[in-house]
Amino acid sequence: MLTLALCLAPLAAAPQDPPRLDAAAFDAWRRHLAPVEAEERWREIPWRQSLGEGLRDAGRAQRPLLLWLMNGHPLGCT
Repeated sequence: MLTLALCLAPLAAAPQDPPRLDAAAFDAWRRHLAPVEAEERWREIPWRQSLGEGLRDAGRAQRPLLLWLMNGHPLGCT
């Protein structure tokens, strides 16, 4: 019985104040969540819409081709 009382004691504590929802808090969260420049480097890759375009451009530049294949939704929402 004592173990149960000790486990439930933190639940009986007074609730904390709700978080601030003002402009400063919003700006802090936006800066925390926004990607930094290094995380946006993938946008510089000259992506092609089709395998044919990629093969043609890779052949002209005599460069290797990265073929990225997926099965399903890109966010895993299948």
